[in-house]
Amino acid sequence: MTDQRMKRYKIICYCGATLMVGTDKAALLNRVYQYNHTAAQICTIYLTVALVSMLLGIISSSFPDSAPCAMPIAWNGTLQVFLYLNAYFHLSIMEVYPELLHLTISFMVTSMLFSIYWSFCTRSHSRFL
Repeated sequence: MTDQRMKRYKIICYCGATLMVGTDKAALLNRVYQYNHTAAQICTIYLTVALVSMLLGIISSSFPDSAPCAMPIAWNGTLQVFLYLNAYFHLSIMEVYPELLHLTISFMVTSMLFSIYWSFCTRSHSRFL
C-alpha cells in the first residue's frame, strides 16, 4: 500500500511541477502587483516554496528507501500541488473578479478546508489497528 501511495504522490508531484513550470506566472503576479505590492511578494515566495516542495516530493517518492522522511515529504509535495492549483485558480479569476481581499480570503478558507480534509484522508489507518 505504501508503494502505491508513493507512486501516486510521485505522479501528482511531477504533474504539479510540470504545470507550475509551464504556466505564465509572471502575468499573474503582474496583475497582483498592480493591486498590492506586498501580496505579489508573498505570492512569489509561496510559489517558490511550493515548487521546492513539489521537487522534494518527486525526489523522496523516487527514492523512498534511502530518502529520510520520504512519506511526509512526498505527502507535503502533493499537498502543495493542490494548494498551487487553488492559488492559480484564484489568481486567474482576478480579471473577472478584481477584489483582491475577497480572493485572498477565499483562497485562505478553501486552502485550509482542503488541507484539513487532505490530512484526514491521507493518514495511514493501519497504524491504529
